[in-house]
Amino acid sequence: MEENTDLEEDQMKEIIDFGSAKFDIDDEYYVRFSKKYEKQENKKKDRLVLRFDWQRFVWAFILGIKDGHPVKIQNKTKHPPFGTEIFVKEREWYLKMMIALTLQEMYKNDPSALKSDFENTSSTNRKDDFFSKTIKTRIEEFANRGFQILTERVYNKPGYIEDLAAIVDDILN
Repeated sequence: MEENTDLEEDQMKEIIDFGSAKFDIDDEYYVRFSKKYEKQENKKKDRLVLRFDWQRFVWAFILGIKDGHPVKIQNKTKHPPFGTEIFVKEREWYLKMMIALTLQEMYKNDPSALKSDFENTSSTNRKDDFFSKTIKTRIEEFANRGFQILTERVYNKPGYIEDLAAIVDDILN
């Protein structure tokens, strides 16, 4: 029985393959949360939380998936700050979690559609894989919604993205 689980996981890795894709971020949020700092005296190395772009993306994704309303990216940043290469070894878990939560959200109203989409994809060329592209895009859209939420929180509580206590409070709530 355990062999089937390993086989299914290997098949899933082959089916949901983003390759060396970059994760797109709406330019407004890239400029706001990645290139600049809320408090000018702070530097990236001084941050206690959300120090790296990928951490902000994952946090935005979590906020967006919790909200349940993906938002299309209107103006992609020209040079996305990171891609799937960041999710290796000990960080691979984050990418798997985002994929799993996205699939759960995408197919919550019709779980049987997942099986047919999965089977249809297994016979296609991965380079043009609709299934992987759809999942990647939906992850970006949930993160985009999360960045909107972050914008609201920063507006209501200046310094939020640089405040460890505020982030921990948010996680606990």
